[in-house]
Amino acid sequence: MLLYLQQLEQQVPVAEHLLVAIDHTAWGRPDAKTLKDRTHEYQGGVIIGQGYSTIAWIPEAQGSWALPLLHEKTSPK
Repeated sequence: MLLYLQQLEQQVPVAEHLLVAIDHTAWGRPDAKTLKDRTHEYQGGVIIGQGYSTIAWIPEAQGSWALPLLHEKTSPK
């Protein structure tokens, strides 16, 4: 992440804000009874599966793409 931040600081002018988006997505796996870390996730209702979180850099106010910086499975701690 530190390398990403160093590169983004070079790309984004000092006068502008760095825009990032955060998303949590649940991947339903109701039939995978032996799947490690299966949890109850909330996305349009309760589903059994795994949760994943993503942080992405949004480089332009207009446009439709983003650069994922971090994508990982959330753990049920």
